[in-house]
Amino acid sequence: MTERTLIREALDVFTARRRARQLAVAVGFAPAPSLEIAIVVSELGTNILKYGVRGEIVVSRTTPPVPMGVEVVAEDEGPPIADIELAVRDGYGDRGPIDADQWLGRGGIGAGLGAVIRLSDSFEYHPGPGKKFFRAIRYLHTRRVVRV
Repeated sequence: MTERTLIREALDVFTARRRARQLAVAVGFAPAPSLEIAIVVSELGTNILKYGVRGEIVVSRTTPPVPMGVEVVAEDEGPPIADIELAVRDGYGDRGPIDADQWLGRGGIGAGLGAVIRLSDSFEYHPGPGKKFFRAIRYLHTRRVVRV
């Protein structure tokens, strides 16, 4: 089962999030992990609206030999991330620390990609000319380790 959602406005992010949660439940995830998968979709979808020109989120079951789980792929047209290592740090953008005075104008505090990593078992970022691609996977049978 694969769910594709073009991301053009906030309602599209909500639709992709709902589809991801439904798929996660169908795969066998409990309510809490299903919500975490929906959060991953929401963060990646919101980033498409903020930083991309147009994009798409595809949510699907993983296929063997990959263990059972849910894969989220987000792709958009637009500029690549200048520094992914900075961008995944909470409180940072892709060019350095986010000034607290700018948080409201950005629509967030710079924790989105970090949250995607924390809520996923696998995370990839691939920049390309005029576009970027993210893949996050959450496996059904993984012992989650929370790091503080």
